[in-house]
Amino acid sequence: MARTALPPSEGIPVMIRVAAKTDVGRQRKANEDAVGVFPELSLFVVADGVGGHAAGEVASAMTIETIQRSLAETHDDDLTPVADSAGHLSLGGRLLMIALFEANERILDASSSNPRLQGMGAAAVALQFDPKYNCVAICHVGDTRAYRVRGSVAEQLTEDHTVVQQLLKEGKIAADEIASSPHRHMLTQALGTSRVVHPGLRLLEPVPGDVFVLCSDGIHDLVRADEIADVVRQATDINTACTQLIDLANDRGGHDNSTVVLVACGEGDAADDEPSTPA
Repeated sequence: MARTALPPSEGIPVMIRVAAKTDVGRQRKANEDAVGVFPELSLFVVADGVGGHAAGEVASAMTIETIQRSLAETHDDDLTPVADSAGHLSLGGRLLMIALFEANERILDASSSNPRLQGMGAAAVALQFDPKYNCVAICHVGDTRAYRVRGSVAEQLTEDHTVVQQLLKEGKIAADEIASSPHRHMLTQALGTSRVVHPGLRLLEPVPGDVFVLCSDGIHDLVRADEIADVVRQATDINTACTQLIDLANDRGGHDNSTVVLVACGEGDAADDEPSTPA
């Protein structure tokens, strides 16, 4: 997907570039991932469908469409900002949570009414720039991830909603056992699998040089966080970085679909040489 620039918005004192790419991988016949890049909404989404065959593709596409439509149609005049665990506030975060709730309901209703789609669901991570509160809002359900590359470090901003992550929190498994655990792909929640979902929320202040990375498990299963940072910082531009991350996952087996979105703030090393646009 070609790079694009965000339209001017007051409040966020950084320049933004974005690039995205999705790939079927080496072992799957169909791509059940989906990606959404909506500059007019300062919105970026990665969705990973579950359910197999066509159902996963339907769920991921439905997720992207519903989130985009929800943010485009929901008026924030009567909404109160949402707070994350650190006490940061954001209206963008509230809008993303509403959008994920709506996506959950729509997928569940479609699955319940169509036998061919029964059991489908989706993991999703969405990022929006919130100029009113000068922050980046990130919401997710499932095991799609968001990272922030700052300097030479890639920090994971989301916590996987998986059985293995729950076991790690409870002290029943060590961190070095995760990669070999049979529970590493078992989700504790996904869009469309239950009437109630509890999206994860993270609010951060962006600074020039930050690069936000959204990806499906086809990337983070096979590419470590430090390798993501290396690729992002050493690539000549963010489109190249997307391609290199996909290629790296495929070179290591490409056992799943892989999708990545890079959102570069300011004049970081991963930014390309075209003029930026204020966001």
